[in-house]
Amino acid sequence: MPKLTTPFPLTTLRRQAIFYALAYAGTGASLPFMPLWLKTHGMTAGQIGIILAAPLLLRALTGPVSGLWADGFRLYRTPLVWLACFGALFYALMATGGWLTGLRFPLYLALYTLAFSCMTSLAPLNDAMTMQLSRLANFAYAIPRAIGSSSFIITNIVLGFLLVVWPTDLILVWLVVAAILTALGSRYLLAGLVRPGHAPVGSAGAGLARLKVLMRDEGFLWLLVAIGCLQASHSFYYAFSTIIWKERGFSSSTCGYLWATGVVAEVAFMWLGEGIRRKTGPWRMLVIAGIFAVARWGLMAFSPPLWALYPLQCLHALSFAATYLAGLELVQRLSPKGYESLGQTVNAANANGVMMGLGTVVSGAIYVVFAAKGYGVMAGVAGLGLCAAAWLYRQRLRLMAVRD
Repeated sequence: MPKLTTPFPLTTLRRQAIFYALAYAGTGASLPFMPLWLKTHGMTAGQIGIILAAPLLLRALTGPVSGLWADGFRLYRTPLVWLACFGALFYALMATGGWLTGLRFPLYLALYTLAFSCMTSLAPLNDAMTMQLSRLANFAYAIPRAIGSSSFIITNIVLGFLLVVWPTDLILVWLVVAAILTALGSRYLLAGLVRPGHAPVGSAGAGLARLKVLMRDEGFLWLLVAIGCLQASHSFYYAFSTIIWKERGFSSSTCGYLWATGVVAEVAFMWLGEGIRRKTGPWRMLVIAGIFAVARWGLMAFSPPLWALYPLQCLHALSFAATYLAGLELVQRLSPKGYESLGQTVNAANANGVMMGLGTVVSGAIYVVFAAKGYGVMAGVAGLGLCAAAWLYRQRLRLMAVRD
């Protein structure tokens, strides 16, 4: 096994866990609180929507580009250092909007798109590294990712309390500091792991040729369909669940409890579900995730009573977390050797960018026409993902035989 050392005497698992915590401390501040910062700095509701949506819709481009760029580095951690540094820089430059009143909107749009794209590109690259290290150091790769989700939740709570007494400028300060700490963590915490099949920039294996090789792979394409549809089926839930629950007369605190139930179930599955994951395997787990996603959205279309919503929220552990974890491992298995990081970035760009963005866009029209029964449309989308997952399961021996 390669010698994996850093200046700090920590186990590989602990180093990865700390890095996930640092990275998700930034995401935990950006997603829920950046709209508030933009509003207090003169942006209208329409402008805020455009600023927040832009980096999501552009992930179809920024995801593969970041993956191709990262493949040019010998060590996994090097592009993470640069991405976090650029993220900190772009977030810090947003503070100049106070001096350029007439240019605030285009300035915030450009800088937030760049900063958010840099910071979200960290996740799939680090996922690929963690998958490799989990095999070398023999730890469950879901554990450091669960630490990241826990950090996300803690950031939501802590920053929410701090904003009661501190001005909203604290949000931008938090984002800059979190990005700087992430850059330092990339350099001094992460192991110096060399990419398998490393191809320097400018070599024959670099650039668009690598992307073409990946996108011509039958198994990888079907995996993109399966994961993309299963994750996109959550878009209506993310966009309109609180609105639907409020219309049914539930209080804001009840809506918060329902959301928290889903997140806690997700984290618990990542922490405690290693035995289930090992016994089930990623192929079967993806199918199981699809079955429960269809069941979850199908049942929610009938506006179940409050007592039934709590167990349905617990299914987030399967509809989301199981899909995510199975997808990570299957991307590693179905990507050609040396293409794992590119595969993870393409998968993340497709599932969390293109498919989620499209799902969010059409969710508004679905809600107008169907209201709560729009969950039924999402059950259909999840059904498409389930069909793709079932095809992958049936063809798994053939697909893996090609790679042996």
